[in-house]
Amino acid sequence: MSGFGSNSVLGKEIGPLTVGQIVAMVIALAIGILLFTYGGANSIFVILIVAIIAYMVPHLFGANPKIKAVFGVVFAVIALIVGAFAVGPACIDANTNHCASERNGITLEIDDAFNVTATYSGTEDLTAVVCEVNGVIYNSITLTNVSYHTMTKTGTTYTVALSLDNSKLYSITVAPLDAEGKAIAGSASYSVLTGFNFTGNKTDCTLVPTAFIIAYTMILFYLILGLTTLMRNRAYATREKMESQGRLYPQGYGRCSFCGAVVLPGEVNCRKCGAYIDRPDYMKPHKKDYFTCSACGAEVSSDMTECPKCGAKFDGEESTVIHSDGTTETSTETKVCPDCGKDIPAVAERCPYCGKKFEE
Repeated sequence: MSGFGSNSVLGKEIGPLTVGQIVAMVIALAIGILLFTYGGANSIFVILIVAIIAYMVPHLFGANPKIKAVFGVVFAVIALIVGAFAVGPACIDANTNHCASERNGITLEIDDAFNVTATYSGTEDLTAVVCEVNGVIYNSITLTNVSYHTMTKTGTTYTVALSLDNSKLYSITVAPLDAEGKAIAGSASYSVLTGFNFTGNKTDCTLVPTAFIIAYTMILFYLILGLTTLMRNRAYATREKMESQGRLYPQGYGRCSFCGAVVLPGEVNCRKCGAYIDRPDYMKPHKKDYFTCSACGAEVSSDMTECPKCGAKFDGEESTVIHSDGTTETSTETKVCPDCGKDIPAVAERCPYCGKKFEE
């Protein structure tokens, strides 16, 4: 169940799920896809963050381990489809151009025959840097097999004819050379992809690498899920043992069943909503006297004028005292405790406020 209460829209159950859990999973999926798209899908940091979000957001809305395990599969399938068949191909199209805008004083043009022309007014020689596209993961392009091609200079125009395989996708950029003949990456032109003359399938460039990244994400996700579930189960087992030994209050007693507020041991009414806190009989104090409502049996302080559970009025009613030996006795008379000055039933053997024991 979610933490929004049984009467809220988000807490409404729909089969084994709640509306809040469904909303949480949609949010986690959306955040994950946005991080893959704009945060760098091939970054290990982004992969870890996405795995944590995919686990934590549904968890905060009360999803149990089985629901989270199923959500992991749904997340992987949807993220793969979006990356491999939507965002990835769109990234290829967005970076495919015959002409790149000016950058660092270099304007780049490429025709269908892979003839590269660059305009540059600087004094350095230019080289064409050609990289084979190894994969496109969302908006992240991974490159391999870098090669450098010397360009012929005519005034401010540089040209080179490249011999490339149309079945492969390439990234081409132009960069000036330093005194040692090495390309200066920081002064390079914009890069372009050769999608305009690509005879292969764009999905081949996106599906497999995206699947690998999603697989890494899911490995982390299920590792987090498995470890947290194991630790939680061990904690539950330890708690049950401590409860059976009387070292802990039963799980759930520490919160109000109506509003969920924290309830401290010994409190009769919830401090937030005022609801009566009904404790199991074995948790009630049997070593000291306490008073019960004659109408419903609820624990009642002697200074109350009505029962916090059933609303019964106490003015003129008898008070029921349960002694430490289990016997009960009723009385309409009261006496004053000599230690704390509280009015208590005359038949009480011990003051329920200060614990003063009276001699018989």
